[in-house]
Amino acid sequence: MRIIKMETIPLHLPVKAPLIESGGVFNEFNHVLIKLHTDTGTVGIGEIEAYPSFERLGVETQEGILAILKNYLEPCILDQDPFNLVNIWQKMDKAVEGYLRVKAGVDIALYDLLGKHLGIPTYNLLGGQVRSEYDVEGVGYGISIDKPEKVAQIAKKAVIGGYKELELKGGDENPDMDIERLKLVREAIGGKIPIKIDFNGYYDTKTAIRILKEMEKYGLQWAEQPVKYWDLEGLSMVRQAVNVKIVVDECVETPQDLIKVIDKKAADAVHIKPTIKGGLSTAKKLSAIAEAAGLDVIPGTSAPTGVGMSAAQSFLASVPKASRGIHGSPLDILVEDIIADPIPPNSTRIKISNKPGLGIELNEKVVKKYRVD
Repeated sequence: MRIIKMETIPLHLPVKAPLIESGGVFNEFNHVLIKLHTDTGTVGIGEIEAYPSFERLGVETQEGILAILKNYLEPCILDQDPFNLVNIWQKMDKAVEGYLRVKAGVDIALYDLLGKHLGIPTYNLLGGQVRSEYDVEGVGYGISIDKPEKVAQIAKKAVIGGYKELELKGGDENPDMDIERLKLVREAIGGKIPIKIDFNGYYDTKTAIRILKEMEKYGLQWAEQPVKYWDLEGLSMVRQAVNVKIVVDECVETPQDLIKVIDKKAADAVHIKPTIKGGLSTAKKLSAIAEAAGLDVIPGTSAPTGVGMSAAQSFLASVPKASRGIHGSPLDILVEDIIADPIPPNSTRIKISNKPGLGIELNEKVVKKYRVD
């Protein structure tokens, strides 16, 4: 089996409501689909998340992603045996350094292709299945920064609807508003539902310590990236000062990054997102390092369609110990999903597909509708 064509499909995906986090507002998503065609007729599907990412370095525009794929990565893939994953990665890394988000799409498409060719789910290529379903971390891709009363209403409705764990967005210009949100949410949902607040690296060290100490009173379990991605010293100080578990995301893009975090004793857990951190290949490396160092693994996504979500589910299915669920249906935020059998919106518990590859098919009519000419 040989790869004979790489097809790229840029998309413009509207959202039902803007997602507001500390760095800015997400009003749309401009992802890129990848199709790897083979001489056997089997096609592997991957996705590159391309949206404004305010807190990360090196996030490409859609035009930049297409240029990297065409000029650097396509020559590394054409006429290759997709089973030679390591060799393909070596070629990609030699052709262009970094761009793990772009390479992630290629990697995911390769795993989908191999699973389809062998007639097995992708998670069997990652070591096998250890879970077949999971609780969703709600709501949507996290509850946006908003008036405390509104956030509390959304959280209460979510718990009544069956969500067993919640994520809030944090990083307000007025730090006390983050505390007030959590206070009102706790009053609305009670003390049993685990809560993670994702600050997206917004605060300085002293502010992060102050507000997290206050938040301990209201039963916050997890604080994700409370300080900037580059400030490992500050992150370590925060971790030593508070009882809340510290989760890293933005400061870990590569295995080498994670080793630095471990060396600085800067985290209790790592958020591993296959769609933006080098695909399933890199996700498994990060998971192994975290497990060896005693860090909790939190599988996840940023803001995928059903394609990227299925990759995250494949990873979650194979992780020996996962500390939280991942986001739910892309339809919680997108107007339409691009797969044929999308996860229903407001899903609180999801079964992982056991179909070959990623277990999805594209809805070509929807893809055509949102394709960028």
